[in-house]
Amino acid sequence: MSKSPASILRRIVATGIDFLVVPAVSFIVMLVSGAMETASAYAGVQPFVRPVLLGIAGYLLVNGWLLYSRGQTLGKLMTKIQIVSVNSGEVAPFWKLIVIRAWFFALLYLPLGYSFVGLFALVPVIDHAFALRSDRRCLHDLLCGTRVVQAPG
Repeated sequence: MSKSPASILRRIVATGIDFLVVPAVSFIVMLVSGAMETASAYAGVQPFVRPVLLGIAGYLLVNGWLLYSRGQTLGKLMTKIQIVSVNSGEVAPFWKLIVIRAWFFALLYLPLGYSFVGLFALVPVIDHAFALRSDRRCLHDLLCGTRVVQAPG
């Protein structure tokens, strides 16, 4: 039985939840690790690299197990949608969820604090515009062979 695609509204709400929770956890990781406590942490290229690495750590703390076991982020769990492989309909392989899809999520944050991003700020807009198609698959879904569907139960 084919699962029905998740609605655009549910996808937006799920992304919004993740957009709020992941930075909060990343900030806690930053405070606990002391990674951004000294003035030298803000010098050179490191002000970009450290937050990205801490953001990845926060993303994995919040979503790692859920992605691996259920094909869901916290936002997707709360909105009852999940990521599956297009071909099998089963939970998508973890490496695809982390290596390909997670980078698109990280690009959502670039416009918030880095003026050098330029056209990269358009990537999330273009990515999510693809969800307006009839199959509701974003660009990142097309690239990694996934789709977001209503979760069972």
